[in-house]
Amino acid sequence: MVGNTTGGVDLGVLGPFEVRIGGAPRDVGGPRLRVLLAVLTAEAGRVVSVAALGRALWGERPPDHADRTVRTYLSRLRGSVDPRLILTRPPGYVLHVAPEALDAARFERLAAEGRRALAAGEPGVAREHLAAGLALWRGNAYEEFDDVETLKAEGMRLDRVRHNAVQDRIDADLALGEDAGLIAELEALTAAYPGHERLWAQLMTALYRAGRQGDALEAFRRARHGLITASGVEPSPVLAQVHRQVLAHDPGLLADRAGAVATVPDDALAAGEHALLEDGDLRTSREHFETAYRRAEQAGDTDALARAALGLGGVWVHEHRTAATSALLRTRLRSALERLDPAAPLAQRLRTRLAGEEDYEAGTSDKILAVVERTRAGGDPVAHAEALSIAHHCLLGPDHTAARHALATELIGVSTRSGRRTDLVMGVLWDTVDLFLAGDPHAQRMLGELDDLLAARKHLAAGFVADAMKVMLAIRAGRFGEAEQGARACAELGQAAGDVDALGWYGAQLVAIRWFQGRLGDLVPVLDGLMHSPTLSARDNSYYAALAVAAASAGDRRTAAGALARLCGDDLGALPRSSTYLVSLCGAAETAYLLGDAGTAARVAGLLRPFAQLPAMASLAIACFGSNHYPLGTAALTMGEHDRAVAHLRAAVQHNLALAHWPAVVFSRRRHAEALDRRGGVGDAEAAEREREAADEESRTFDDQAR
Repeated sequence: MVGNTTGGVDLGVLGPFEVRIGGAPRDVGGPRLRVLLAVLTAEAGRVVSVAALGRALWGERPPDHADRTVRTYLSRLRGSVDPRLILTRPPGYVLHVAPEALDAARFERLAAEGRRALAAGEPGVAREHLAAGLALWRGNAYEEFDDVETLKAEGMRLDRVRHNAVQDRIDADLALGEDAGLIAELEALTAAYPGHERLWAQLMTALYRAGRQGDALEAFRRARHGLITASGVEPSPVLAQVHRQVLAHDPGLLADRAGAVATVPDDALAAGEHALLEDGDLRTSREHFETAYRRAEQAGDTDALARAALGLGGVWVHEHRTAATSALLRTRLRSALERLDPAAPLAQRLRTRLAGEEDYEAGTSDKILAVVERTRAGGDPVAHAEALSIAHHCLLGPDHTAARHALATELIGVSTRSGRRTDLVMGVLWDTVDLFLAGDPHAQRMLGELDDLLAARKHLAAGFVADAMKVMLAIRAGRFGEAEQGARACAELGQAAGDVDALGWYGAQLVAIRWFQGRLGDLVPVLDGLMHSPTLSARDNSYYAALAVAAASAGDRRTAAGALARLCGDDLGALPRSSTYLVSLCGAAETAYLLGDAGTAARVAGLLRPFAQLPAMASLAIACFGSNHYPLGTAALTMGEHDRAVAHLRAAVQHNLALAHWPAVVFSRRRHAEALDRRGGVGDAEAAEREREAADEESRTFDDQAR
């Protein structure tokens, strides 16, 4: 989400939809304008495509000229509220408000704080947060929009969070000794939600503490009868344990009222899996999985231990960056694996995650690709889907373009059998990333498909990547002001999602913006600090390259030479073939040019030539520095190979035009002109002047002109 923009805005969705500006209610217009604003509110801080807004209004059968009508409605909506609230961002619009402006965001924050306090043994603090959050509800979320699928789905999600918060508040009340007063509430809740075993455990505990042992046993009988009748299953071990405690008059049910919660919530694992697999919420899922892992360890529940360990791995590979957290994850994965039957499906999934973590850090792929082959033959679509996604993340170097695309395509197909939405989201996301990394002209079309998928239901982790790619596109369009604002918003979204790359990606995007503005030297102090950040991947060397170029651009040859030496090591060829490999080589080529280092330029050229047709992109297509022909031409220029420099830089102009990367076109034209001048052949001076004129004309279209 985006930081503070316009003050005094309050959006209420936890009941009748309402908008307040400066404390006063604001009429935003008719039903269709309310629908549009509600959809933008549900996705606050994220771009909603015009097509998705059209579907919210008319379903799958929009009228003729629907896009134009949507834009007309948005123009009216801007007139009804502060125009700064709704910004145009290709391929649609974004609501630009602070997170605290939305009552649903305030509720979810308070609910999460309450749950953390509960897990920490602070029931008084927990109840305070949870009660404050629940007090924000005035009815059902998005209740007037039941005919809008996306809002109906978001309302159902918020209702589940509310239901969990109610149960957390009841646990806090039980821990504080408020037993008898809860019985009527719990009787009503178990009648409304007969399949929720946690509520039955809470009711049994409250009844037992109130001296009603018989009623507590009767509650267990009713719960068991309902479960067997509805689903054919016996009560879970947690509910059965409360039953045994009641029969045995266990003092544990009468625990210190100011201490630990008596009825241990049994939904941490399910909540973690929902947060991770449905919402892509890495931060929330990690909190739940951490709780679930500790409980499973104490209870000796092997399956729950394995599922919690898998969940702690997250969506991506190498989410745990520090040596300590990475080692802890692997220890937990191995510990869970040792307790399982080697043939069990969970054991295969644990081996998959371990193989991916080990391959990624080593810069290899043999282990994970072998696992993919085994899961392909094994017949478990969930295990195979996870293996495909993890393997894709281990193959982000420029050598693996075709292999990556095959994995992404297969993952999309397997998602129809796994039954998990996250597998489809990840398949489409990886396919989108692959097309951008390959410089495919259909990449933006695929990004639109990903946007439509995310419009139906948010997935924070994938949405963070999608938004980062849109920042990259804004840079390629020369909209530097918009890109910088978008990069900040994207970083905030990444931090909210709990993505470890939020800071690193923001830095990469800022480097791209300043590079094409001709202001990279401004970032020397920032880059010097970022370079040592523990959140950077162990295989990411691009910040050494960025610092080298920035320092050289600022005339600090000593710092530039030192950073270049750290990047090159004993041999630049040993640089890991990671997702930042190409941009690191591009930085080395530019630094060598600025320092007049022909030896490094020659080594860079030899390493880059196999990838001349690819764009130089950082990580998951989140920053693009243009065609690789540009650094190849620059390296040739440094070595005094003027004919080769002219050929590469001419190709760079054409490739950057095809990418619609206008700042890179300008840079390529200017360096092409320099190469022509240095060559000094017949007609070269005139051709160089034409290139400079074209570059100057193009640069005038940028909203913050490159110098």
